[in-house]
Amino acid sequence: MQQLGITVEEIATMYAVLPLASLIGPPITGLVADKFGRYGFMFNINIILTGLFHTLLLHVPPVPKNKFTLHCGSHGHELFWEACDSCYKLRNNTNSLVQLKNCYFTCPDRQGELTLCYSQKVSGFSQCMNYNFTDEIAVNGTLRSWGKQTCSHIWSELVYDNTIYDSFSCKSSCPVICDVSGVQQCHELLQIGSNRTFWVYFGLRLLATFFLASAFTMLDATTLAEIKRHKGEFGKQRVLTMIGFSIIPLIAAIIIDNRAGPTGEADYMPAFYLGDAMLAISVILIARLDLEVELPQESLTKGLKQIITRPEIDIFLLLILILGSNFGFIESYLFVFLKELDAPNYLLGLTMTVGCLTSVPMLFWADPIVSWMGRHNVFLISFIAYAVRMFGYSYIKNPWLCFPFEALEVFTYQLMWVAAATYCPILAPKGLLATMTGVAGAVHYSFGKGMGALLGGYLIAAINTSNAFKVYGVIALSGGVFYFSAYHCYLKKFIATKEKEFEVSKIGEGAEEVDTMLDYEMKIRIDIANGICRRPSTFSWQGSLHKDDMPNERQEET
Repeated sequence: MQQLGITVEEIATMYAVLPLASLIGPPITGLVADKFGRYGFMFNINIILTGLFHTLLLHVPPVPKNKFTLHCGSHGHELFWEACDSCYKLRNNTNSLVQLKNCYFTCPDRQGELTLCYSQKVSGFSQCMNYNFTDEIAVNGTLRSWGKQTCSHIWSELVYDNTIYDSFSCKSSCPVICDVSGVQQCHELLQIGSNRTFWVYFGLRLLATFFLASAFTMLDATTLAEIKRHKGEFGKQRVLTMIGFSIIPLIAAIIIDNRAGPTGEADYMPAFYLGDAMLAISVILIARLDLEVELPQESLTKGLKQIITRPEIDIFLLLILILGSNFGFIESYLFVFLKELDAPNYLLGLTMTVGCLTSVPMLFWADPIVSWMGRHNVFLISFIAYAVRMFGYSYIKNPWLCFPFEALEVFTYQLMWVAAATYCPILAPKGLLATMTGVAGAVHYSFGKGMGALLGGYLIAAINTSNAFKVYGVIALSGGVFYFSAYHCYLKKFIATKEKEFEVSKIGEGAEEVDTMLDYEMKIRIDIANGICRRPSTFSWQGSLHKDDMPNERQEET
């Protein structure tokens, strides 16, 4: 976005609105899938459109930079505008001191220094100077119109080393192109181009996010259904997900660094096409699955009044909102800050690798750790970890120093969300667990994340990026103080009571299962007495029950 010329404020606005696409996408595509009953087909449509609209971002027209490019060869030079504008004629016959920079040969195999030769037509006198391509070359002269139909100029009355020349040329058989800065800006063109770039990018990004969120929702439903059918383990699927998150961004970033353009500007195209290739593989795999999926029918509005009117739930949602705002700020602007510190692209990918790999063990041990620490302590540690991350980022001058703070993602994301998810059954009114879980997810991942992106963008525009991280460090600490006070002043006894009730309800469910097993045993004894035993390992009444499905002690008794 920054490379296209989109401002930080515009980026903040987009990140505030994009979560809405994540909210409305899954229900709409889910309804379509339910109506026609073709989950595999709809899943693949979402994947294909995700790749299509993200790839179209590569073709968004950038904001015109209102600059010259110098096309220079052995026969002279021309100055071309990147786009014609209403200020073109105003620059004719004006004197300009401009700088040539980012020069490069158009022949791929040509290297070496740039040789500029200044010439006087009348005397035939010329003077040639050699420049490295990293140098900025200052040229002072008068802009003259060049051609009636093209937005181009030539220089005349060139002044170099206190001598006036008529023109200059590049002593090379291979044309040279340079960026030219220092010419009068045309604000009308910049405004029109900025609006066009913003709205085209924003529209494509909304559609891309819409289908991406839908694909992820159907992926969760598909994964859970296949695990249930084939008796797999969800944790192992998540481990593979985290491995993918840790490897692919790093590979993409390395490719980007090795594919920089001739001017040194990053070329993000390989990362997009790498993603497209992996999406294509996903389409093939999904097409080969015999899907029997029931998408979740959760409603975020059902019973919402009961949820938002309870003080303990309101405190929990406010807690999740503050944590989500911190999450959204880091997700949106950490890479922006690291780029300000001249971080290479592979370092950006490596941050995701470190965060994911350090989190993998938590997928196996998060539940017992949360139970041992207590959920309220996990939330407090999450706030403290966010504060450490924010202040730590704000003071580093070397982008490589970000990795110790990236490792804290274990506390700010993995452990925190396990605590939040297992908190929902305790707080939810009876029969509203699905709604409670959905509201918590929406508050954190949509509203909180959007708030962090929006507020963060305006903070960066007003006080720069490092100071914005400091402000969010204060917000994280304030959130921790708020929850510590609320918990010890109001929630502690209440939550303890609710946790006991929750454990009792679980015991009750277990008792029902025991009663059911006793009923099964009684039926088995009756069937044996009636002599309808069908096989040594199978007993039948209105169906059959395998003794292998019973506990060992029951098998022995039977």
